[in-house]
Amino acid sequence: MAKYSKIAILFHWLIAILIGANILLANLGEGLPRAARAAYMSPHKAIGISILILTIGRILWRLTHRPPALPDKVAGWQAKAGHSAHILFYVLMIAMPLTGWLMIGAKGNAAPVDFFGLFTLDMAVGKNAMLADIGNEGHEILVAPLIILIGLHILGALKHQFIDKMPFIQRMWP
Repeated sequence: MAKYSKIAILFHWLIAILIGANILLANLGEGLPRAARAAYMSPHKAIGISILILTIGRILWRLTHRPPALPDKVAGWQAKAGHSAHILFYVLMIAMPLTGWLMIGAKGNAAPVDFFGLFTLDMAVGKNAMLADIGNEGHEILVAPLIILIGLHILGALKHQFIDKMPFIQRMWP
């Protein structure tokens, strides 16, 4: 059975865990007063930056290291659907942090983001209400496709593993 490289597996699971954490933090902070919400949104922002950096690293790794071939039993349309889903994942994993950055950076009063106590990042891009609104709308609109895609990804892996009896989970398991 062909497996992904250890680095590809590390990128996959680290990004997956961080995306899950960020969805949880955003949901926990939703509707709270500004001061209470900041306790959730500060790590949310730092994790978002981490996801962006790791995704860029993952793309560069993928461009220089071929993934293992799919089993011959995978239908052509399923292979194309999987490839398309992975491209959409990369787009979303870049667009979500960038729209978040635009949302907070264009408000004009963006405090620097504390990156887990290691350093701070100035998120300001210049005050522009229209850009802040575009960032906010984009960030909110992209959540649903991301969650749907995660669900389809998990269901697809489980289908291939347990219904088709192909070792898909082992390919990406550490």
